[in-house]
Amino acid sequence: MQKDKTGSIEPTTLGAGGHFRIKDMFRLKMPCANCPFRKEGAIHLSPGRLSSIIDTLLKDDHTTFYCHKIVHSIAGGQFEDGLYTPSTKDAMCAGAAAYLMKAGRPTIGMRIAYLTGAVTPSEWDKAADMVIDPPFDKNSKKPG
Repeated sequence: MQKDKTGSIEPTTLGAGGHFRIKDMFRLKMPCANCPFRKEGAIHLSPGRLSSIIDTLLKDDHTTFYCHKIVHSIAGGQFEDGLYTPSTKDAMCAGAAAYLMKAGRPTIGMRIAYLTGAVTPSEWDKAADMVIDPPFDKNSKKPG
């Protein structure tokens, strides 16, 4: 926990680059113009890449998917031997967050953010219509 400018205590976590506020990790609420999760205008990915990202997010709710605009900017983290070390400026992709909410499968990080009051589950509602639909009913854990 850290105090903000007003003296209020805000939940923080320790990342590779030091402490950062949890709400900063989830500050993006709308997908970028070419977010890979968008129904229209998505960046072109290699065949199977988006499915792989989604599979990872659904199978491992300890993970996240960082916004590509930040990752590939000067504010982003570092790539070394194909592995990415995030910076404290990184944020979860709003498209991925909206997709996971549509699927009823928020990550553990998202759930911690809800529990601490850093964000609310409805913050990605406006983005929901912009992102692709999950291949299964959000009330069911089974595909189909």
